[in-house]
Amino acid sequence: MWNKDKSIVLSQVLIKICYVGIVVCAAAAPKLVELYEKRAGTEGLYTPLLATLMCCVPPAIIALVCLDVLLWNIRKNRAFIEQNVKLLRSISYCCFCVAVIFIYFSILRPFAFVIVFAAGFFGIILRVVKNCFQQAVAIREENDFTI
Repeated sequence: MWNKDKSIVLSQVLIKICYVGIVVCAAAAPKLVELYEKRAGTEGLYTPLLATLMCCVPPAIIALVCLDVLLWNIRKNRAFIEQNVKLLRSISYCCFCVAVIFIYFSILRPFAFVIVFAAGFFGIILRVVKNCFQQAVAIREENDFTI
């Protein structure tokens, strides 16, 4: 039967897969971008696209590390703690960072604006979740001091 612990383990496994995926994609990015440029029939996109993708690697890794720590805390029954609020804030900043990075490329390829919008939207969602967690932390701390 499916339960909370299995869900957390699955999420942690998926995060590990994403770590590997980011490393593999970063290593293969020059060839993938070259292939894209040939297939799309566009000239002059190699350097801007490669720079955009490589600049997105650090925020992606930071977000994955934060997610990993967040899941670890939840697994240890420490969901509503200040550290998790900080982790959610960091993940939202990573989303906004990716959005800003892709603004540059969306000037060259307007379809890339979809990524700008999606990353910004996820950043906003995470800010709302962070605010909920922050309120829950305040309520938990207040309840801890109540006799």
